[in-house]
Amino acid sequence: MHNNIKQKKILFLGGAYAQIPVLNEAKKMGFYIITCDYLPDNPGHKFADEYYNISTTDMQGVLNLAIKLRPDFVAAYASDPAAPVAAYVSEKIGLPGNSYESVKILSEKDLFRNFQLKNGFNAPKSKSFIEGTTLPNLLDDMKLPVIVKPTDSSGSKGVSKVEDSSKISKAVAYAFSFSRKKRIIIEEFIDTHGEQLHGDGFVENGSLIFSFIGDHHFNLNVNPFVPFSTTWPSKKSPDIIKKVENEVFRIIKKSGFKNGPINIEARINKGKVFIMEIGPRSGGNFVPQAIYYATGFDMVKASLDVMSGIKITIPDIKRSFSAYYVIHSSFDGTLIDLKIREKLKPYVREFHQYIKSGQKVKSFQGADAAVGIILMTFNSREEMDNIIDNMEKFIDLEIDKN
Repeated sequence: MHNNIKQKKILFLGGAYAQIPVLNEAKKMGFYIITCDYLPDNPGHKFADEYYNISTTDMQGVLNLAIKLRPDFVAAYASDPAAPVAAYVSEKIGLPGNSYESVKILSEKDLFRNFQLKNGFNAPKSKSFIEGTTLPNLLDDMKLPVIVKPTDSSGSKGVSKVEDSSKISKAVAYAFSFSRKKRIIIEEFIDTHGEQLHGDGFVENGSLIFSFIGDHHFNLNVNPFVPFSTTWPSKKSPDIIKKVENEVFRIIKKSGFKNGPINIEARINKGKVFIMEIGPRSGGNFVPQAIYYATGFDMVKASLDVMSGIKITIPDIKRSFSAYYVIHSSFDGTLIDLKIREKLKPYVREFHQYIKSGQKVKSFQGADAAVGIILMTFNSREEMDNIIDNMEKFIDLEIDKN
């Protein structure tokens, strides 16, 4: 236990499976843990000293709770919707944290695109709309295909690619159905040379002190916008990765984001770097853990240290091969059985099963439809690519189709 943070109170927004690593680490570091969300059965709450049934997106509700409890820190982890709330509440009651304005810019897709254009970054042409607005000449000045998405959702929910203008209304309605603020964005589709780039970085005092970029993988037959894996490190050349890191660094500087983990998505189009998203939080799907296995840098501990004012030390970074894989289904049904075959087990570092036998499985239309997650390490890229490309040979997933 660190004496300088002994029994300091931390209010965590959330208690879902993805938050368990940070809650577990906070417990080990001696924090008094308070969690809040609207799901009392979430598994993370068992790590808490107190739990409150308040939604992580209820800004006023969380603020009132924080005023009452007077925590030393308010934090969100691996959650897009909760990150602005944590920043807002911290700012309101004078706690350490990033400015609400910087977190909002990075969290809300239309604000981020406007920020990119205003500051000279590569960005797709885009338009945003609130629900109830008439949408005449929707695609004027925009080239098909376009991407339609909520400005404030996470896990790729509500996202559509439209290649025929007659289908735009359906895509708009779908996006609105996933937007809490009833705001959507339509943007020109940016194709990518090779895989989309994805990974996490860490910011200290406004500087990008660490990043590890890999390649996203998508199941084009189910939903081409919901990644089922990231493999690290990327196949892209060091020069391309350096360009991406430089753009991320410039965005961080301009946005005013000061401290903590970030989640990065980027595309390379005709030699230009397009930063598609920078989430002001760690990646989901246990990305920090997968990166830890490949590099030795513990972003979960660093997230708690930087909040507490402890200087981050970067270890001598190894860069070995790691990946997460989301076990998923292409159809709705009921899970009968899930088994990892013996020949995969030597590569597995962690296995998290979300859905148990007898429970409902949803088609993989969003990150919330994951059956489970496997974190793996490998001895070579060839080994990694062979396994990730042929996971059906290594997992027995039996689902009774509805």
